[in-house]
Amino acid sequence: MTRYKKSLPIVGTALTLSMVLSACVKMPMRAVAALPSSPTQETAALAVTKDNLDVLSGDKQAPATAMAKAKMLGVTPDPVQITGVGYSQIGAQPGKTLNERRLMAMRAARMEAMRDLTEQIHGLQLTSDTTLRDNVIRSDNLRGMVEGEIRGAKTLRIIPKGNDSYQVILALDPSTVAYILRSARGQA
Repeated sequence: MTRYKKSLPIVGTALTLSMVLSACVKMPMRAVAALPSSPTQETAALAVTKDNLDVLSGDKQAPATAMAKAKMLGVTPDPVQITGVGYSQIGAQPGKTLNERRLMAMRAARMEAMRDLTEQIHGLQLTSDTTLRDNVIRSDNLRGMVEGEIRGAKTLRIIPKGNDSYQVILALDPSTVAYILRSARGQA
C-alpha cells in the first residue's frame, strides 16, 4: 500500500510562516488608535489616560499620538475617575470578637481596592513558568506582582455582602489622576 502525503508548496509555506511570525511580533499599540469611529467621552478619556500612563513607563510618543487621534475624532477627553473594588470575608479575619473581625474585613477589603487602583495606574507584572516532561505539563506557575504608590484615594462605599463579606469601593478623582500624571513627568 502506498501512502501519499500532500504538502504545501515552498512559497505557500514561507508565506504562512511569515504571517504567523508577524502575528507574534509585539507592535506598539496606542489605546487611542484602537478607539472606534465614534467613541463616548468616557471611552476616549480612558484611552488618553492609558496612553499618558504608558508615557510614565518610558514611551515618549504616546501623548502626541493620543491627543492627535482624539482631536481627529472631535473628542476633547478629560481625565476620568478611576475606581477600585475590594472584597473580604469576615470569618477569615483574626480577632476575638465579631466586631473586631468586621473591622479587619473592612480594612482588608480597602487594601484589596487599593491594589486594584495600583494595578490600573501602574500595571501588573506577570511571571510564568511551565515545566513539560514527555509532552505532559508537570508544573505550571503564574505569579503577579503590583508595585506603586497611590495617594488621594477616597472611599466611596463600604457595602456588607451577605452575612460574611464586605465590598469597598475607592476612587481617584480626575484632578488627582491628572496630578499624578503631571508629577510623574516632573511638571507638578
